[in-house]
Amino acid sequence: MILVLAVLLGVFLIWAALFEFDTTIRAMGDVIPRARTQVIQAADGGVLSELLVREGSVVAEGELLSVMEKERASAGYQEERARVTALEVALLRARTEIYDDETLDFGAYQEEIPGVVRAQREYYDQRKRGLQEELGTLQTNLDMASVELQMNERLLETGDVSAIEVMRAERQVNDVRGQMLEIRNDYLEEAHQEITRTEAELESLRYKLNSASNILDHTEIVSPVAGVVKYLTVTTLGGVLRAGDELMQISPSEGGVVIEAKIMPADIGKLELGMLVFIKLDAFDFSIYGNLQGTLEYISSGTLTERDASGRDEEFYLAQIGIDEEHMARESNLSSVVLKPGMKATIDIRTGSKTVLNYLYSPIAKTFSGAVH
Repeated sequence: MILVLAVLLGVFLIWAALFEFDTTIRAMGDVIPRARTQVIQAADGGVLSELLVREGSVVAEGELLSVMEKERASAGYQEERARVTALEVALLRARTEIYDDETLDFGAYQEEIPGVVRAQREYYDQRKRGLQEELGTLQTNLDMASVELQMNERLLETGDVSAIEVMRAERQVNDVRGQMLEIRNDYLEEAHQEITRTEAELESLRYKLNSASNILDHTEIVSPVAGVVKYLTVTTLGGVLRAGDELMQISPSEGGVVIEAKIMPADIGKLELGMLVFIKLDAFDFSIYGNLQGTLEYISSGTLTERDASGRDEEFYLAQIGIDEEHMARESNLSSVVLKPGMKATIDIRTGSKTVLNYLYSPIAKTFSGAVH
């Protein structure tokens, strides 16, 4: 009898020394979209004019979700646009004066703002005409002074006038030429100053126009991602929203899903990214569907705190597990499994393996080590 027991014990010890099983860390998790839920807000506030979706609506990326009242935003944009285009036309006219271009072409502005173009063309013609009249008068004076100078130069040769008279005539010619040059310079300087002033004002107005354009664009609220509408917070047309108020949330339908789990601080030292994870979904009977497999993809850098049901603060690390879709495709029992955000899961993260003998010996070793110390 003793021999039989000894043989059985020997067989057991051999088996216990050779047979290995996985060591795991267990945690509870939830299926969540890999891309985070998108919060849709009213960027600039206003009155809700149209609501084109409802909770559960499936939307595409860029699809129109709602429209805010546009009248004031549109009026503000048009006002700023009119001020900008008026200054652009004035700038074009002033630059034409600088380059002394006889053909003043306002291009598309003639169709957009004909009244402003007409006024600027009249102002251009008026300034040109005034310059030409002043220069014309001085040119007449210059011609007369030049004739007088020529006559005095001939009379100086015959001795009928003195050199002083010739010098006086030369000075008069130079004075008239100087007046003509000064008038041209004043004309150009006025145009230069107007260009500098207008460009500075345009820079400020274009910034305001860009802001007004953004406000107008924000009256049409579109979906940033493809997904499903949830948590529609405002459903009343005519409702007033403040800037930044939440209108709805969209759960992304693209990008796949991951398992998000809470890891206790006592277990974190055993985990490394890339570890194999076995996943049991509460929605699918384990005896029929078995395990899904995944990989530990992310562990938070520090602990997070959350209040549990009893009101106590609970610390944990947040982890994310990526699903092995190739494994799901290979296993026939998993081919019909569709993962949806909100599903509950039990996860077992494989940290290694040990023999049965090691497992049985570990408590004894810990007790002995504690007694020695």
